[in-house]
Amino acid sequence: MNKKPYEIGDEIRPWSVFIPPETGDEVRKTLESKWINTGKQEGLLREEFKKKFSIPYCVATNSGTSSLRAALATLGVGPGDEVVSTPYTFIATNTSILEQGAKPVFADINYETLNIDPKSIIKKITKKTKAIMCVHYGGNACNMDEIRKIGRDYNLPIIEDSAHAIGSKYKDDYIGAKGDIITFSLQVVKIITCGDGGLITTPNKTYYNKLKKFVWYGVDRENKKTTLIDPLPEKIDVLGYKFNMNDITATIGRVGLKHVDEPLTKRKRIGELYRREFANLKKIKLVHYPKENTPNYQIFPIHVQGRMKFAKFMRENSIFININNRRNDRYSIFGGLKNLPDLERADQDTILIPIHFDLTDENVNKIIETIKKYDKQ
Repeated sequence: MNKKPYEIGDEIRPWSVFIPPETGDEVRKTLESKWINTGKQEGLLREEFKKKFSIPYCVATNSGTSSLRAALATLGVGPGDEVVSTPYTFIATNTSILEQGAKPVFADINYETLNIDPKSIIKKITKKTKAIMCVHYGGNACNMDEIRKIGRDYNLPIIEDSAHAIGSKYKDDYIGAKGDIITFSLQVVKIITCGDGGLITTPNKTYYNKLKKFVWYGVDRENKKTTLIDPLPEKIDVLGYKFNMNDITATIGRVGLKHVDEPLTKRKRIGELYRREFANLKKIKLVHYPKENTPNYQIFPIHVQGRMKFAKFMRENSIFININNRRNDRYSIFGGLKNLPDLERADQDTILIPIHFDLTDENVNKIIETIKKYDKQ
């Protein structure tokens, strides 16, 4: 297991990178076209993503974090505002709020699902609240009926951080098809990757037109009116960012999207097998997956007794696991620990076991057998 930094060994890893075999050839074609900035490939990625997942409008960005920033800016979130958010997520969900000059206000989560608790959201809403942010943790959709009702009742828009949720469904709809603003990540270990990249979807045309400006210097690249010698429009009235996706990145994403059913199918098979095999263990408790939803199994979190002991046991058997996310309020940039009981429980016993496209049947069987051995100790 001794290896140099950035080298991958022969252990069973908690993650992998899904790169279809023709990706290199397609990138070479884009490079040889001499148009490698935002162009044809970026537009095709957006159109194909819309068609695949029944999405009305789509904007591409250079990262999932950029997608969050653009979404917040589109909603006018800024200094003095609050956003009710989940504290159980990768920190980018909430640092994006800080970067807008606003304050993330943490609601508690549901220990069973690891998603934000709608009842706790209501308790955190104040006169300063500008929006609600939820995360479909592990590709397991939040209770959007309740969260959207809260949004309607309090006139608050909802950003769905769907970094984990490409291909997941809430009831009969793909994540991204309905809602206010929905953001996706195409980061390296996601089901579709382009190294780093992001997408934003919305059914709202007004939001869409704003998003297009926020991802490129306040300019709508598709509809800008320019002159023979001036590439910028006469009027720029929005302070936008440099968040656009280039065509090299988009090419990689397009190939991944073309093959997306392959990792989705394999993850579904492994995830459902884990759920059957671990359903009745003593030291392992499964996350709850509502029957009406379809998870993509971007990650597979479990609750385990003796987490560090479990991690060492798995590592001794050449199976790498990690906790991925910690409660965000443990970091001083968010103002200190809050009294959130379900978050406290989850932060102490949740861990991720490997689930990804590169796992062989032998790997999966070893993971199952090793976890059952731990459970019998």
